[in-house]
Amino acid sequence: MCTNKIYNRLMENPLGTIAILGSGETSPNLVGVHRELLADINNSSNVYMIDSPFGFQENANQLVEKIIDFYKISLNVDMKLATYRKIEELHSKSFYKSIKLLETASFIFAGPGSPSYASKLWNGNEFEQTLKNHLINGNNSLFASAAASTLGEYTLPVYEIYKVGQDPYWEKGLNILDVYGLSCTVVPHFNNAEGGNHDTSFSYVGENRMKTLLDISYTNILGIDEHTALIISGKKETFKVVGLGNVTVLNKEGTHIFEKDSEESLNTLQKLLISDKKSSVKKIDSITTEVNSADKATLKEIANLEIQIESNKKNNERFEMLVENLILLRSKLRNEKNYELSDQVRDILESSGLQIEDSEQSIQWTVTE
Repeated sequence: MCTNKIYNRLMENPLGTIAILGSGETSPNLVGVHRELLADINNSSNVYMIDSPFGFQENANQLVEKIIDFYKISLNVDMKLATYRKIEELHSKSFYKSIKLLETASFIFAGPGSPSYASKLWNGNEFEQTLKNHLINGNNSLFASAAASTLGEYTLPVYEIYKVGQDPYWEKGLNILDVYGLSCTVVPHFNNAEGGNHDTSFSYVGENRMKTLLDISYTNILGIDEHTALIISGKKETFKVVGLGNVTVLNKEGTHIFEKDSEESLNTLQKLLISDKKSSVKKIDSITTEVNSADKATLKEIANLEIQIESNKKNNERFEMLVENLILLRSKLRNEKNYELSDQVRDILESSGLQIEDSEQSIQWTVTE
């Protein structure tokens, strides 16, 4: 019996759901994947994006706005940002603030950019443990393209190999899929064919260089075609393929293809991607860092205080908007000589601890309690 099933029985809640996208995270044909995962969470107000994969890009702010707009327009969800763009920010107040926000998240999105850049920022610190614990605690995540590449044992450094021309090598991955009992390396853009007269499959590096990588250090391959999603459900203990392409597993026994629209037991995937790691189901409670523990505690407190201040500010803004709208409604009712309803609105305001003062020029309000 696989470790994942044992773990699920021991847990009060089963593992969350993760969607792994080969590409096309904001394309119309994959909107349903976002919608499915968002519909399965308890709190749609705690939806966060991590900007690490594209944090080095000059247009990082524009990409943040584009993704936030996509969630607002296409999914009617207000996505918030948990930012971590540079290694220099590690163990800063901003870093701990983002960790705290992600610890409260019901849904986490990470997407395009550089796989190796994201992996370097997340590996071996609180981001790695937070992303794992997020799923262990039954929450949902959607990782696409570059971010998807970090989920396995290794991360494929696409830019360094394909663009810069470095000899093939692996970066260390986060191994997040280990919580599902899966031992593999994720390769998005698996069926890429942009090269035309040269092979750009296997996320642009091509089959020959992938063979070299596997000779350097073997790992099972979990390939996700472009505009395709693999959705792994811890609650249902199933996986399914959604989108335009297929999901391909390469192990020492050969090639196994799961076609689009297929859905099977998670155990099928676990048997193909066998994990012999015994610690995969344990939460990571602490990570050794170079930061003084007292300094770390102080930074965390400051970050928590900043989050509370921002939350209170938003609540105050909402309260003021509500009061102003009620006052406008009362004024409209008075102009229409509907004094009975106008007085009811005034009574509601005053019963809430607000004092209303009418004058010829304007209507003023103050908090009395």
